[in-house]
Amino acid sequence: MKKSVAVLLANGFEEAEAVIFIDIMRRLEIHVDIISCEQTTALASYFQTPISADVLLADAASKTYDAVMMPGGPKGTDSLSANPQVVEFLKRHIKAGKYICALCSSGAKVLAAHHLLEGRTYSTGDKLADKYQDGIYLDQDVVVDGQFITAKGLGVSFEFSFTVAHYLLNDNPQTVDHQANHIYFKHWPQAKQVIPCQEKH
Repeated sequence: MKKSVAVLLANGFEEAEAVIFIDIMRRLEIHVDIISCEQTTALASYFQTPISADVLLADAASKTYDAVMMPGGPKGTDSLSANPQVVEFLKRHIKAGKYICALCSSGAKVLAAHHLLEGRTYSTGDKLADKYQDGIYLDQDVVVDGQFITAKGLGVSFEFSFTVAHYLLNDNPQTVDHQANHIYFKHWPQAKQVIPCQEKH
């Protein structure tokens, strides 16, 4: 069965982080639903690049995905964190043992802010982890701790995306390696902090 990922976006999201991730997933034939956490599918990104979502969170709230991804962007992550539907959506996927994938500020401002990490290690944008008690910050580009995959920010978006794909397609890692070579991405496989996930996906 084809793997599926929900990408949660709110106005002010970091568009490059989102688009790189969506591109890599779709190249690897992983189904992606771009989900608007606003009242409309038309979204305004951090640098005002207009992007349309596939569906509203209100209409996708009951669906279960193999992974949930959130990009950064100061206003975008503020909006995600303030949205009870987003927090509930994440909690449900955490309970189901699905991958929770947070890039840049979303690791701190959404996951740690709502105590969703429950003491796990993670990475996020500089100094943001200092503001929250939950989670153990590691100064690494990409951190994998069980079902949580987190990364620092835009500059490591490809490493983050291929790491997520590697875990989703763990029965066929050669496909991920081939795609990295196909786009001339020379930093894969990278050194990662990996704590094996016990849940079956």
